[in-house]
Amino acid sequence: MWRTLSILACAGALAFSGPAWPGEADRAAPGTVAAWPGGVFRWWYNPDLHPAWLSADQAAAMVRDAATKWEACGVRMEYQGVTALRPGIMDGENVVGWTTDLPGGTRGLTQGRARGRRLVERDVAFASSRLEFRRFPRLLEKVLVHEFGHAIGMTHSPACNDVMTLAADCPRAPAASLPVVPTDNDLARCRAGYANELR
Repeated sequence: MWRTLSILACAGALAFSGPAWPGEADRAAPGTVAAWPGGVFRWWYNPDLHPAWLSADQAAAMVRDAATKWEACGVRMEYQGVTALRPGIMDGENVVGWTTDLPGGTRGLTQGRARGRRLVERDVAFASSRLEFRRFPRLLEKVLVHEFGHAIGMTHSPACNDVMTLAADCPRAPAASLPVVPTDNDLARCRAGYANELR
């Protein structure tokens, strides 16, 4: 299901790793490689395959809450409702949901398309069967917020305390201390990337 387009993955034990986003070689660059036109990300939610240890309502609330945390940078995260479409199929819709078939060790995966510096589509899938999410709910919160960052075009951050950190480059952090909201640095990077869209 997961084709190679623009893909960002988060994997590892309590660390995040994954392939670099095209153009991410210079990690001191602004925080996004592309942005949503007008600074608006419209997305649908597929509740199927949510973690068995969460009710459907709890899982949906966690996902919606994670999305809204990026509004502090000025991007509008417009929830469109529930869909039967699956994340990972490039069909012109931005679908966020759960899956049981991510590549080994991957916690969350964002993929999509862009035209130049404009995002066209982003799908996000979270690994619903990872037992560590039940043991460490804060880890799941971080993964949700982190992947929504990728969904709005954010690249990984070199700062180890950022929600967008590529933690494979950082010392492992206890799950209880993981950031679950974008830091001031995350938000500054986001605003820099959206400077032309949010005027």
